[in-house]
Amino acid sequence: FFVFDTSHGMKVHVHVKAKTFAVECGPGTQPIIWLGNVGVARFSNFNTLTVGAPLGVRQESGAFYDSNDIINQVLKDGQHVWVALKERYD
Repeated sequence: FFVFDTSHGMKVHVHVKAKTFAVECGPGTQPIIWLGNVGVARFSNFNTLTVGAPLGVRQESGAFYDSNDIINQVLKDGQHVWVALKERYD
């Protein structure tokens, strides 16, 4: 486990499709799925396309974090994560 110094806020770069959003997490005590929800909300604000709820949050390697992992316990300040989305075939 990496434990972030919570006396300062942390920022995580959240990738949703081709967009990247810098998300301020404060001390990072939220579950990691929160980053997925914030990323989807910000993506929806910039696009007319609605992508729905995130399936999860992935590492650069493609491995998924557990949705209940706490941000400051598994991520470093400035790290990048990718939001996995359910593909829609309407």
